Amino acid sequence: MNIPTRIAPAWLLGTAALWLAPTQVLMAQSALPLPGTVPLAADAPAPNAPARQDRWVLGATLASGPAYAGGSARKLSLRPVVAGRVGRWMVSSSSARSLAGMDLAGGISTSVLQNDRWSVGVGARLSHGRSSGDDPMLSGLPNIRSSLGLRGSVRYSLAPGWQVSGSLQQDVLRGQGLRANLGLSWSTPIADGWVMNVSGGVGWANARAMQTFYGVAPDAARAGRPAWQPGAGLESWGWGVGVSRALTPHWRLAGSIGRSSLLGDAALSPLTQQRSATVAQVTLAYVGW
Repeated sequence: MNIPTRIAPAWLLGTAALWLAPTQVLMAQSALPLPGTVPLAADAPAPNAPARQDRWVLGATLASGPAYAGGSARKLSLRPVVAGRVGRWMVSSSSARSLAGMDLAGGISTSVLQNDRWSVGVGARLSHGRSSGDDPMLSGLPNIRSSLGLRGSVRYSLAPGWQVSGSLQQDVLRGQGLRANLGLSWSTPIADGWVMNVSGGVGWANARAMQTFYGVAPDAARAGRPAWQPGAGLESWGWGVGVSRALTPHWRLAGSIGRSSLLGDAALSPLTQQRSATVAQVTLAYVGW
């Protein structure tokens, strides 16, 4: 494969980060981001920044959230934000909405249809697992191994600043099920070059996905953790607010806070110690070209 020199470092780093990035808060168990896990807000263009397509991103996100979806203990994590384009494919270590003019879906993604209103994309991404050592409530349960999912997404611009989006992701490596997400977002410039993004949405999972992350097999039941076999249904809903700013033509700063709540059988699971959780994160990234 012939990789242009300018994006070869980003391709290498992005590929490594896809497999080596640490477990992401709340997204660790979900092939799709939960609504409360707020993507970075769209950043305002920096003064004199060139309109180029061969950009790459290198940065880091500091995030605080629960150790696992439904857990009561919190975890502070530092994870890389790495992205670059290889032809029509975008390789990125994490999700970010229009960071530096690029749509980052996490993993490997590309648009198959795009116009002024619609954008349809496909791709693949790594879904992180869960360890029985993450929390005493998980002790004795089998570890959930990282896996690979195929993802399809669609976005529609309702009006300037308003977007509705939907996505489906099917695990293809370990049979960890199917997830869907539907969301609505609004972004607008605010004072001194800052841009604000407000988002909300709901997530759904099939029976296989719900059983993988919220079920308890009869042989793993114990006092305080009875056997539980959830069915398909709504998994979570949430909202979030994010702000971002171009500090210079190359540097971007972003922060966000969101709240996500488990629903249905996910909320009723004996593994769920806390149905709602707050996630906060701060990102500093360098955009190169």
